[in-house]
Amino acid sequence: MSIRTIRETILDEASSPAALRDALDAFCRLCAEVTGIWPDRSFDAWAGDALLKSGVAINPRAAAHCVVDYQRSVIYKRGVQAALNALSSRFPETPLQVLYAGCGPYATLLLPLLGNYSPGALIVQLLDFHQRSLDSVKLLLDHFGLSAHDVQTIKADACCYQHPQSLHLVIAEVMQKSLEQEPQFAVTANLAPQLCPGGVFIPQRIEVSLCVADLQQEEMFFRQTTGGQGSTGLANKPERHLVDKVLTLSRGCAKAQLQHARARPGGSQLALEPVTVAMPSVPRGAQLDAALFTQIRVFEGYELEAYDSEITLPLKCHELSPIVAGARYTVTYQLGSYPTFNFENLGQGA
Repeated sequence: MSIRTIRETILDEASSPAALRDALDAFCRLCAEVTGIWPDRSFDAWAGDALLKSGVAINPRAAAHCVVDYQRSVIYKRGVQAALNALSSRFPETPLQVLYAGCGPYATLLLPLLGNYSPGALIVQLLDFHQRSLDSVKLLLDHFGLSAHDVQTIKADACCYQHPQSLHLVIAEVMQKSLEQEPQFAVTANLAPQLCPGGVFIPQRIEVSLCVADLQQEEMFFRQTTGGQGSTGLANKPERHLVDKVLTLSRGCAKAQLQHARARPGGSQLALEPVTVAMPSVPRGAQLDAALFTQIRVFEGYELEAYDSEITLPLKCHELSPIVAGARYTVTYQLGSYPTFNFENLGQGA
């Protein structure tokens, strides 16, 4: 399958799930054969991660595995293409300055789309912490006949990188479910302010919500009704109850949130301002689970809901079990080398 066929299949809204999987598998196989970097999500692969001040930079083999998180790859690629279309209309006859942070070894979210543009239309910077990923992308640009495009590679930490000029588009998908482990927050806080007025940051918004749900039932329903390929109907199931949104990350709020971050008591790690929540009184409450759910708006109508992707799977909050109606907690998002949510029990409400 050619890179053009792969691109057209992925961007075609009428493509079947099977056709999309075949296209992504073909892209992954082509990239691996050219670069020698094969997707691997095993422990041995993750052992090559880089531990940064603001999160984990996953290694090239683990990053390559993201391609076959099918719904995630499709929605992000379509969102990036839609953003480029919008920016081309917003800035006519202007080469678009594009920064792709955490591009990985295949530059998955952008490389297949370059063929839609003539050389010079995009000025692209591919940034990654791992030199092996950048070397890999150079091989792919040459192999797919894209070397005429204005593409530069940068080895840097996206959490502190400063671009010499304003950017039209920043692509940064460096996250795990519930914004744990990887530095999505720090990267957004650093790079979003470097956009020009009218520029676009992808993803546009990430929301993490605390809910009470029957996770076992949800997973069974998900497998039976979607074949493991989507979230149809799950958001409306009566067993899921929203407790509160505990974090919203977007271009407009990340920098201010970071400026208001404070060191956690008894530690040196910064944490965002806490959110206080009260556990609801719901039927079968003691048998349900407290969990963090992630929703991602990539660009405009392109979104990922719970169970759509590995990065939107629910994260069970064992600290809140068993659920006690009226129990109050502070929920704090901790920054630093391993971003994560922390919970403190405040006891029963008045």
